[in-house]
Amino acid sequence: MSWTLRALAVSAIFMLTACSYGPERTYLRLGNVATKPQSHQLAVTLEYWRVKDPTGALNTFPNGGIPKVIYREARVYRFDLDQGTAERVATLPDFGDIPHPKSISLAGWQGDALYFSVFGYGVDRRGGDDHRDERRLLFRITDDGALTEIDQLPAVLESGRNSGPAQSPPFLRWSAGHLDVEIAIDARLSETTHTARLSFDPETGEPRLSMP
Repeated sequence: MSWTLRALAVSAIFMLTACSYGPERTYLRLGNVATKPQSHQLAVTLEYWRVKDPTGALNTFPNGGIPKVIYREARVYRFDLDQGTAERVATLPDFGDIPHPKSISLAGWQGDALYFSVFGYGVDRRGGDDHRDERRLLFRITDDGALTEIDQLPAVLESGRNSGPAQSPPFLRWSAGHLDVEIAIDARLSETTHTARLSFDPETGEPRLSMP
């Protein structure tokens, strides 16, 4: 083999190893929590991603590199502690096709209806947000689980209070961790050890509700 061919072969091997990716894995991010006022119901958002982490010298330079996204979706779960039920009420593959997906956020309740929004970066992750860019999708979930995209949020939305003095039952207080939520029923968390707990499977993202 000539020196030229050897050099080309070595270069090709280097590029393959320097620009490679590891095995596919799940990445989850728990979003915000919104409790329904005067009830034992709450909702939680979750981001579900399937990614491959970069490997090799070029892919990981200079700060570890950027994972390759295989699949992503935004989810909303609703829980009723009186019934002990957990249900997924919204699934938006690729975050509803919004450009440069950023996050999903609960806006609050109006009666039995739950409202949420999906945001995108105005430019890109490096350029940051451009608040003049209308890359925002708005949705309503009714009590029967029907999901509808809407043009604007209601002027008045409510969520249960999560701080201050305890109010008259029914109400919930909560504290969120990385992939779990501790919930006090009709009491502040500091006043009881009798709590419910939400946890999310690290692979599928599906929730588990453990009642006290």
